[in-house]
Amino acid sequence: MQKEIFKFSTREEYLQALDAVLPEKYEQTRKLGGNKTHTYLPTAIQEAVADDIFHYWNVEIISDPVVIINEVILKVKICFSPSYPDAGEFTVAGIAAQPIQQIKGSDASKFPTGKVLNALEYNLPSLKSRAVGNALESLGNIFGRNISRRLNQNESLPKNFTLRKHDSKEKEPAKKS
Repeated sequence: MQKEIFKFSTREEYLQALDAVLPEKYEQTRKLGGNKTHTYLPTAIQEAVADDIFHYWNVEIISDPVVIINEVILKVKICFSPSYPDAGEFTVAGIAAQPIQQIKGSDASKFPTGKVLNALEYNLPSLKSRAVGNALESLGNIFGRNISRRLNQNESLPKNFTLRKHDSKEKEPAKKS
């Protein structure tokens, strides 16, 4: 019988990894309109990190895609076990919405008139990817949770409350041998 190999020795080491921040070179920015932008980690990077810090993980679609007017919505659940001895199995959910591709200049209010042929076939893989990214992001900074957030330092919190902090200029975590 082969001995299981874990990335982390303890839960605390795993939590430190969740608090780590990936180097800025992995971040991407997209325009939102009105001179606003959104900085994020691409799902491919998030999934690579998940492969590294989870002992195993699996994505399950928990609802059929729902079409509302000209937008499609999808919910997923990720079941995972952190890579440390005796870690339990956890789940986290994610959701994403995306406009259905339409022919340029078509009126969205007259949907499905103007819908691109096979648009859902093309949109669903991207939609699933966004829902997975949404779920992973909720787990920790290593997945991009606080990239665009600024935590308010003037909050009035109970004395026993502690907030795990990270340095936004933190270096990439050292690899364990």
